[in-house]
Amino acid sequence: MVKLGRGRTKRLILDIGSSAMRLCELAQTKAGYQLTKYYQREMLIDPAADEAEKMNLRVETLRALLKEAKIRARKTVYAVPGQSVFIRPRTLPPVPEYKVTQIVRYEVQQQIPFSLDHIALDYQVLQRTEAGGYDVMIAAIKVDVVERQLEILRQVRRRIHTVDVAPLAAYNWLKHTGEFGEEGECVALVDLGAATTDIVIERENQFRMNRSLNIGGNDITQAIAKTFGMSFEEAEKAKRERGFAPTGDPQRDGKGGEVIGQMLSRLVSEITRSFAFFRSQPGGSAVSRVIVTGGGACLRNIVPYLQRQLGVPVRIAQPLAGLAIGPAAQEVSEHPEQACVALGLALRCSERVPIAINLVPPRVVELGRRKQQALYWALSLVVLALVFACLIPRNQQKQRQLQKKIEILENGIRSYRATGLRESDLERRLERAKNLVLAAKEQVDELNAAHAGRNFWLDYFQAINDARPPGNRVWLTSIETTELGGPGRDSVGSTDSMMSMFGLDIMAGSSDAKRPKASAAAPGGAAPRQNSGFPGLGARGTRGAGAAGSLLAGGDAGEAGGALGGMYGFYGGTGLGGAGAKGGGSRERQSVAPARPNGMNITGLARDVETIRLFKEQLEKSGVFAEGGVYFDESTMDECDVATLYSAPKLRPPSASEGRGAGPGRRAGAGTGTGGPTSTLGMGMGMGMGSLGMMGGPNTAPGSRAPSSGGGRRPGPGEEAVYTFAMVVEFAQEQDEAAETEETESGASTGSLGL
Repeated sequence: MVKLGRGRTKRLILDIGSSAMRLCELAQTKAGYQLTKYYQREMLIDPAADEAEKMNLRVETLRALLKEAKIRARKTVYAVPGQSVFIRPRTLPPVPEYKVTQIVRYEVQQQIPFSLDHIALDYQVLQRTEAGGYDVMIAAIKVDVVERQLEILRQVRRRIHTVDVAPLAAYNWLKHTGEFGEEGECVALVDLGAATTDIVIERENQFRMNRSLNIGGNDITQAIAKTFGMSFEEAEKAKRERGFAPTGDPQRDGKGGEVIGQMLSRLVSEITRSFAFFRSQPGGSAVSRVIVTGGGACLRNIVPYLQRQLGVPVRIAQPLAGLAIGPAAQEVSEHPEQACVALGLALRCSERVPIAINLVPPRVVELGRRKQQALYWALSLVVLALVFACLIPRNQQKQRQLQKKIEILENGIRSYRATGLRESDLERRLERAKNLVLAAKEQVDELNAAHAGRNFWLDYFQAINDARPPGNRVWLTSIETTELGGPGRDSVGSTDSMMSMFGLDIMAGSSDAKRPKASAAAPGGAAPRQNSGFPGLGARGTRGAGAAGSLLAGGDAGEAGGALGGMYGFYGGTGLGGAGAKGGGSRERQSVAPARPNGMNITGLARDVETIRLFKEQLEKSGVFAEGGVYFDESTMDECDVATLYSAPKLRPPSASEGRGAGPGRRAGAGTGTGGPTSTLGMGMGMGMGSLGMMGGPNTAPGSRAPSSGGGRRPGPGEEAVYTFAMVVEFAQEQDEAAETEETESGASTGSLGL
């Protein structure tokens, strides 16, 4: 019997041989395995006796053995003789694993002349071949043979758990102790039993062949009894006490040695034939050494005799190597070579063994499965009953508690109805909280919109600047936002409509006197586009347009500064005009929805016409403007000399004392705006074509100042010429709409923001 571990189920280990019965118990410790119990009882059964007599003797012996060992385990692990089992190694082709069982059943059916319903079958995959196939060992036994062995267990009220094969159990134990070595040599195990002799061959650390010979120790005993006229019991006693294998000296061997030698000669002949058969098989080779076990190994001089006859090294197995022996297992030390089968059966209950064959009959397997299912169903019903028994009182208690809560709530509702409906303070607090949440949400939405459009203008300005051809050939004089779209969009490309988009005569130095003036209506009665300025500024007014127009035409800087001051007075109370500071005039705070510009007006200068066309192509290729959204008419170009352009007076940033606009944008009593950074920004962004300092300009001597000219002039021979141009670009996407709060004074002029 083996102890699988602390708290685990024990198994009854039985080795029922032809002439002896063995029982053992193997326990696992930290240092290895310990044999805690070992009992062996001889059964001197005459082979000529009938089966009933043999059965009774085995049952009585087993009962006495169990009583002496005091073992109560029911599930039994035992082994059948090797001669009763069909064992064949086979090599299967590369197939899926689920088909291996089908092929094995087919192979067994071809080899055994019995129906598969009458045999117990098992197999084990030894290894995978290089071609992807399987090396398997197939084992089969008739169910009748196993049933006869099971009848012994039924007599002592034990159940079968595992049916092993005796020579394979001995092989597993000796493989565990290292008797076969680790060098991969070809080693044969010869188990000399009472009725049969089993041969197991291993090569390259793998099981290769098993064969049972119908010659054993009982044959030697019967030969002695027949020669000397003894009974079987007397012959067995004489063999054990005085028998020995022949030494090769007839005088020394005598008559007894001659009789034993005849039987051993037959045995050696069968062993030699088995070795030769294995050597002739694919993957076989000559046996290099032999290990002897079983009761026949106790015969004197057996090792030298076999070594002389077989011509290979022979030794008796040492199954107790590395095994601790307990006080109740000292009997194993008398004949350790006979304990290999019992120890191998115990080992497979403790760990994985090289050959794990189980030949339990299918009927027993099915019966055990049904009993196990019945046990599971019974346990499930018991558990279900216990669960219901626990849940019913618990649910009743919960129902009582819930009923009490319902009664309390109903009483509260009745008392509330009795006093009449009243407005709850919680409702008022909830309404105030909702209003606060809505107000906070509006603020967050405004901040999100501002954050999302923070880079809107910078991206477009960067795209315009990157589209300028290299070599300092294009200079931009102004960039203004504008509102495109509506039914009149198809007229954007015309000269007059482009003029009306800008809202002023952008060609201040042109000699063409027929161009439309600022805020002139477009031809055909179409309403001009409005220059709305950048977000936060109102639409350009008549006064602001006139001031900016005078600046672009080379007019008085003071008047333009007044217009620009009124335009920039919106930013923080500082600017060029009087409208930008706090004063005594009336003011009002109102929410103005600014215009949503979707384009820009661009004016500038270029070295030649091809440069202007290249600039237009670069704008179209930038990808940031609408498809087909760059409008340019060559009729808007005008050629003039550089000297005429420099005739306009240069603007300079005002000082702190001059921070008031003097033009129409100023109003009496409008406050005192200081010339801070915003004033400088307003002047730099508001300069027209007369001041070329924003994005480059034609080279001129520092400090030079050409006299003002009221009209443009065509360049003469040898004079440097430039071209003025005007373009309109349309955004690919519009800026998100947002309401902004604007602080204005009554009478303050507004204007578009020109760059």
